[in-house]
Amino acid sequence: MWRSVVVAAATFLCLHVGCDQSKDGSATPAAAMVRVQLNWVPEPEFGGIFAAQQDGLYSAAGLDVDIRKGGSQVPVAQLVASGQADFGVMTAEDVLTLRDRGGDLVAVFAIFQENPTGFLLHESNPITTIEQLWTSSSTVAVDANPPFVRLLNAKYGGKDLKMVPYTGALAGFLASEDAVQQCFITAEPVECRLRGVPTRVLSVATVFNPYAAVLATSAASAAKRPQVVEAFVRATSEGWRRYFAEPSKYNPGIAALNPSMSLEAMNIAAEMERPLIVPADGSPIGSMRLERWQQLERELAQVGTIESGRMPSAGVLWSAPVGTASGATATTP
Repeated sequence: MWRSVVVAAATFLCLHVGCDQSKDGSATPAAAMVRVQLNWVPEPEFGGIFAAQQDGLYSAAGLDVDIRKGGSQVPVAQLVASGQADFGVMTAEDVLTLRDRGGDLVAVFAIFQENPTGFLLHESNPITTIEQLWTSSSTVAVDANPPFVRLLNAKYGGKDLKMVPYTGALAGFLASEDAVQQCFITAEPVECRLRGVPTRVLSVATVFNPYAAVLATSAASAAKRPQVVEAFVRATSEGWRRYFAEPSKYNPGIAALNPSMSLEAMNIAAEMERPLIVPADGSPIGSMRLERWQQLERELAQVGTIESGRMPSAGVLWSAPVGTASGATATTP
């Protein structure tokens, strides 16, 4: 099946993008340029993308992929919607928020099946649940007003909490046994572990569990180049399969792109993220279900992030048009 996908994609690209001539005069399909914008620096959370590039899966599928690192100030959703990037990694909330405002983003692949956001506490902290945290007088470093904070406020009140800006740094957390901060479950906790600091993580997924690290493209781009989307999704899915089969093969290359995270930390993170990324029901990595997008839509409307009744989840999942390589997509019914 993989070979048929490659052949079909190559044929489409030759007809619609252009072909070069090989030495014997036969047509060789020109690779389709694909710009992938990450929302953070290279880390194991993007392991399958880097594995696909390292093993030549993208080039074998007729794609010339340029992976661009991101950061906290990179507006990934806007870059994709405006055509400055072909695919981008973003939150599911960003996808629906932009669609609510008239954007045409469609989701093609969800890296995380379970929300990897959490709250990091010292092991000595007596708080053991998010409800206890949100009804305490703790000082919590957190992003400015994200949807999950508004949902927690609506559910538990949070009137006594002291919220301070979350920077991603650990200095403040390490300085106080009572400190609590937002975290990416496979990042800050790993660093604390390597420093010998006992910690505990309260997962936000227990109260707010959208897909995370969603790969999206614009509907216009998907309609214009469906074979490119199909080839990219399939190569990325195979990249993730290979990454989890042998993370140590690919992490050195990722570490070379991000000297701020050690190779040891990346190897630990790869194992920690596996249950958050590999679907528990046996579905392919990257799979999505519309019901979860509809649930997120209701939650975002509840806290006023999107306008109630607008239904931005309608059409959010990309489907391969009839006549593409196999008709298969990264989504499931």
